[in-house]
Amino acid sequence: MRALLAILAVVAQLQFRRVAAQIYTFEDVEVPLNRSLHTLYAFYIYSEIDAPEKVAGPPFVKFAGLAAKSTVPVASFDPELYMGLQVSIMKYRDFWTLINPERFCSDTEDVRAGRADAADMLMVSKAPSQKFSDVNVYPHTVKFRKQTVDEKRMVKDTGVYILVFSNCGTFSSATISGSVIVKNAYGFLPGIEYHKMPFYGWLFLAYVVLAIIWMGLSLRWWKEIFNIQICVAVVLFLGLVESFLWYIFFNDWNSTGTRGKVVFVLAIWFTVVKSCFSYMLVLVASLGWGVTRPFLDNSVIRKVQAVSFCYIVLDFTRETVLSFRHSHSLPLSFVFLCLLPVSLMNGGIFYWVFSALSNLITTLQERRQTQKLELFQRLWQILIVALAIATLTMLFQFFDVTREGTGRWRYQWLYVDGIPHILFLFVLVAMMYLWAPHKYSQRYAFSQQIGDDDDAPREMENPSAVWADDDVLDDGAGDDEGSFWAATQGGQSPDVIGKGP
Repeated sequence: MRALLAILAVVAQLQFRRVAAQIYTFEDVEVPLNRSLHTLYAFYIYSEIDAPEKVAGPPFVKFAGLAAKSTVPVASFDPELYMGLQVSIMKYRDFWTLINPERFCSDTEDVRAGRADAADMLMVSKAPSQKFSDVNVYPHTVKFRKQTVDEKRMVKDTGVYILVFSNCGTFSSATISGSVIVKNAYGFLPGIEYHKMPFYGWLFLAYVVLAIIWMGLSLRWWKEIFNIQICVAVVLFLGLVESFLWYIFFNDWNSTGTRGKVVFVLAIWFTVVKSCFSYMLVLVASLGWGVTRPFLDNSVIRKVQAVSFCYIVLDFTRETVLSFRHSHSLPLSFVFLCLLPVSLMNGGIFYWVFSALSNLITTLQERRQTQKLELFQRLWQILIVALAIATLTMLFQFFDVTREGTGRWRYQWLYVDGIPHILFLFVLVAMMYLWAPHKYSQRYAFSQQIGDDDDAPREMENPSAVWADDDVLDDGAGDDEGSFWAATQGGQSPDVIGKGP
């Protein structure tokens, strides 16, 4: 319980922390101790050549309004001349090559040797003839003054850049305020997030098309609609709203440079609820709800409700942590702690689904309901394919988490967002095809069977165990009163469906 509360506390902190994507804001942040260095954040930047879009000009980093303020009276030195406090961005890949962890602050000897421009400043390993930009380092010295001067630097190379906060001087009783702003050639979205924006736009259009098709079929055969078809409509609605919210979120983030907190929370909420509702829909259908039984037992309903509640809490946590994992460099152990419970729950839910589906198929075989049997056998095959792809994706995700970030970040969205959503859409389309409203939709709903003369004595002994055999009803049966009477009395059709209670 303590671990769960700790995770939820971190998630809440991530949600409301004053970091806006490619804009890192300092608000009276305490200066690091003397001779210390801290990494704070990660920026994902495309060069102008590599950028997927070029509508906002060359990429740049801007140090805006950065100023230090002493928190104690100062008499031993002139704050205006203090040069030891710096905020820099540099390539993550080259960090340990550029920075010597044992000696990262310069002295007068380094100045004489040409290794540094001044004493008590962050020292970067570069040739004397090289500029900082030549080694993809962009430093900014934070001064103690009221009037700040913004500094803008063009970023030349694609890569992951980390924000470094260093104090190589002898004074630390101070705070700093201001912002570090990074903008790509297409806008403010981090490079690792950019491809999600067009992806969710296309996903939204796909849901719109599917919703229109399903609505048209439902209106055409509205008298034949049953519970599962209504639930499919709900899943379509949740998916449509979810993809729309994510598209709005990323588009707004790209334009303004800030995360819309309300839209972000709503988008995650609809993602989690859609996933949970979809899993539970497949589960209750596999348990026979609306197919071989009109309702589920209370004990089963309580189990489904408990699993749904736990899944929503854990999956909301997982989605939030994954959204902030790269930018905030969250510890690997913490990320695994958030991923593992949801993965275990997914495995448990799939096991429950396949166990229930196996029992349902056996029941349909015994009752010779071949049309329903064929439908659920196809559902079994679809779920097997989906499970195989999802398992491979999950294994790759676990493997991917343990790897160091290099150029692969450009395509990471495909494994975290792209494949899961495409896989979900594939299963949804397959279920729409299997349960599409049509003239004989009620053949797949819960119903009772009126048997022939040979089966009549057995059925009369146990009428509650009598079920429909849908296959044997030909297309003409049930169209009018005469055909129904002929089918039940004339012996031309072995079984006829009559709607159950």
